[in-house]
Amino acid sequence: MDFSLRTTASMLILVGAIWATVPGSAALAQAPSDKPQNPLEVKPPAKGEEKAYKAWQHFQSIPDSEVEKKTAAGEEFLSKFANSSYATYVYQYLAVAYIRSGQVDKGIATGEKDIEVNPSDFRTMAVLGQTLSRTVTDATPDAASKLAKAESYAKNAIAGVANWVRPDSMSEETFNNLRNDTLAMAHASLGLVAIRRNNFDTAIPELEQAVQLGSNSDPTSYYLLGLAQQNSGHPDKAVRNFEKCAAVKGTNLTSTCTVLMEQSQKDAQSKPKP
Repeated sequence: MDFSLRTTASMLILVGAIWATVPGSAALAQAPSDKPQNPLEVKPPAKGEEKAYKAWQHFQSIPDSEVEKKTAAGEEFLSKFANSSYATYVYQYLAVAYIRSGQVDKGIATGEKDIEVNPSDFRTMAVLGQTLSRTVTDATPDAASKLAKAESYAKNAIAGVANWVRPDSMSEETFNNLRNDTLAMAHASLGLVAIRRNNFDTAIPELEQAVQLGSNSDPTSYYLLGLAQQNSGHPDKAVRNFEKCAAVKGTNLTSTCTVLMEQSQKDAQSKPKP
């Protein structure tokens, strides 16, 4: 049976994993002024950036849960300090906040602005790759070029993360979570791009890496892996991933994956034995 790809609300808001990429104050380390810049560290303010640094500290002090307040503070920061070295941390947050609020185009534009000012922001590259791959459809204008852009962002994120170095002041757990979440998004993006191109065999290893690295609270990669396996003639393997997807309750994918799991079970039972 050939399953079509279903773009659900759960896919559009990028459940779980995308929010983990926002560099809150606990996720960024303070860098000593005499060390080379590490993309996971915040440098002390250079001469002339003291006001921007204080404004950024205020922005960071607002809890992530207060989205409207923090978004407004971020927008105010950028209206005053768009050329500051601290602007990248604000762009990172706003890109995700806009996407999660349904302002996908605005979120993508903000993320792309961030990458312009900070080409080493591989987390935002992964966010953009995942957002583009999950929101492009056959009806999207320039769909092929947008999928190519998603693929490029994902590949660049994977290559960049390989060179990350854990700051001395960052715990191993925090560093590993940041790295794994970023890689999971990037590999899932490559898998979804391959599915949209009907390259199901190519999608499978990418999505397998995504589910190994990612959070079990995001069922989307299990759903996509099941689709790739079903469409490549492996309904028996698809059953397990649709089951894991359906086990995550309270998302739009719960009922979808339950139906697909049952269908895959039937297909596996009726498949001729070798």
